[in-house]
Amino acid sequence: MAKPKYTLETRMAVVSHYLYGNDGTQRTAERFGVERTSVRRWVRAWQLHGIDGITWKNDRHSPAFRIAVVRTVLGEELSMREAAARFNISNETVVRHWVNVYKDAGENGLLSIKPGRSKGMTKPKKASPVTDEALEKLSPEELRAELRYLRAENAYRKKS
Repeated sequence: MAKPKYTLETRMAVVSHYLYGNDGTQRTAERFGVERTSVRRWVRAWQLHGIDGITWKNDRHSPAFRIAVVRTVLGEELSMREAAARFNISNETVVRHWVNVYKDAGENGLLSIKPGRSKGMTKPKKASPVTDEALEKLSPEELRAELRYLRAENAYRKKS
C-alpha cells in the first residue's frame, strides 16, 4: 500500500483551519501548502464522515458496493466528487473508473475489476525504430515531415 501524501495531522489542521477560521479554500491551501482541491475534498469528507472521512483508505470495495455507487451516481446524477464524498471513497477518479467500466461492460465489468494497475499501464510501449526499407517507401512530403520532427526533437534535447 502506498503512503499518503499528507499526514492525518496535516489533514486535520487544514480542515479545522478552514471550518473555524475566516479563510476560504484558496487561502487555506496556500497557508498549508496543499492543493485547493484537497482542501475541498477533506472538508466535505469530514462533514459527511468525521475522522473516518480523512483517514487513509485502501479502496478495496466489494462488487456489490461498486454497483450501488454507480447506480446512485447515474440515478441521482451525482458528480464524481459528490459520490466520492458521500460514499467515503478516497478519490473521485475511482468512481469515474467504475462508471466508465459500467458504461462499457455493465455490471459484469464491475464484478471483474481486479485491484492494481492493468498490465498495459506498467511499462510504456516503445515505438519500433524506422528501418531503411520503410524510409524508402515514404513520399517526399513524409520524409520532410520526418526530418522536421527529428530536428525539433534534437533541438529540444539540447535545451534540456
